[in-house]
Amino acid sequence: MDWLEEYVEKLRQYIKNASMIRTAAAYLVIAMLGSLACIMLTMHITSLWINVMNERMPYSSGQVRQIELLWRVQQICPYFFMLISIAIAGKYYVENKINAAVSEIGLSLKHMAAGDLSFEIALQSEDEIGMIAKDMENLRETLKRDKLNQWRMGEEQRKINAAFAHDIRTPLTVMKGYTEFLIKYVPEGKVTEQTLLDKLDRISRQGDRLLCFSKTMTRLQTMEKWEVHCRQIRTSEICSYIKEAAEGIKGEIQILFHDRTNGSESVLVDSGLIMEAVENVLQNAVRYAKKQIEITVQNRNNKLIIYVKDDGEGYSEKALREADTVYFRERKEAEDDEGHFGIGLSITKMLCEKHGGELKLLNSVEGGAVAAVSFFVGD
Repeated sequence: MDWLEEYVEKLRQYIKNASMIRTAAAYLVIAMLGSLACIMLTMHITSLWINVMNERMPYSSGQVRQIELLWRVQQICPYFFMLISIAIAGKYYVENKINAAVSEIGLSLKHMAAGDLSFEIALQSEDEIGMIAKDMENLRETLKRDKLNQWRMGEEQRKINAAFAHDIRTPLTVMKGYTEFLIKYVPEGKVTEQTLLDKLDRISRQGDRLLCFSKTMTRLQTMEKWEVHCRQIRTSEICSYIKEAAEGIKGEIQILFHDRTNGSESVLVDSGLIMEAVENVLQNAVRYAKKQIEITVQNRNNKLIIYVKDDGEGYSEKALREADTVYFRERKEAEDDEGHFGIGLSITKMLCEKHGGELKLLNSVEGGAVAAVSFFVGD
């Protein structure tokens, strides 16, 4: 009987995945076949009974009433079994096709209303309600992704605010100390003109540092709101942009460029966003390179990947873990004087993620640091 079980299972799957109208028609056909079988069986039994009664001649009054009852049963049974079969088919149709799906969707809506987006809609069917369930699952995934992004942005903002508050404490303390010194000793005439100018110069430099901090915060806010606007562009054009940017900032450093793309192929990208990220990586490489920087561009699996390798000392263990976080610096004093506040790689990471890619930092086996920026590209 394996063939029968297999046939029944195929029929069940067909009914599950069929449209609402086809499923209703299937239930109705099954109900009609079942009622027809019951009608034929009832007609056959009652006919046999009537024949048996006819063989018992002459009729008694009881036999006449029995024959009349059997005739009435034959007349009524088609309508009776039809109504019963339709009612049973409707009951099973509502329970199996509608109630289960509506209950699943209702439960999902309750989870979403409560802010719980960790569940998954388990309804798996190809009918109209199944399509609605798939759309709701896509909506849940979108809401979950947006909620995670919102949480991540909040965490990043919290870290930025904490780092900013920590880093501005030093210049504010220095300015306060020099100001109190001048307020106390200038009226008494204990401060020479040279000392006064020196203190004012230091206060001015600390003010410049605070202004730079303010500019970095403004830049971070601008980058967070950056919207991706893609256009069709050949990879050869992107490579030429990268070459021009490298030539403009290389100084005394030698640049080696490798184009591993098919220059004539066209990709859908935001070239401005890509160049902003690549320039940040290049500037970081120029600061740490000794003699040479090597740039390699690839287009693989719908991702444009740019590798920037320098021949410097490479990343430390701490830098590999934290270099793409806001305000990370290993050489604070020197870089503060140059106006670098450790936000370049964090901005690069943010831009890569906006374009569907990522930033990876690693050390080359040949020595030196490697920064790989990738961007999702359409065709």
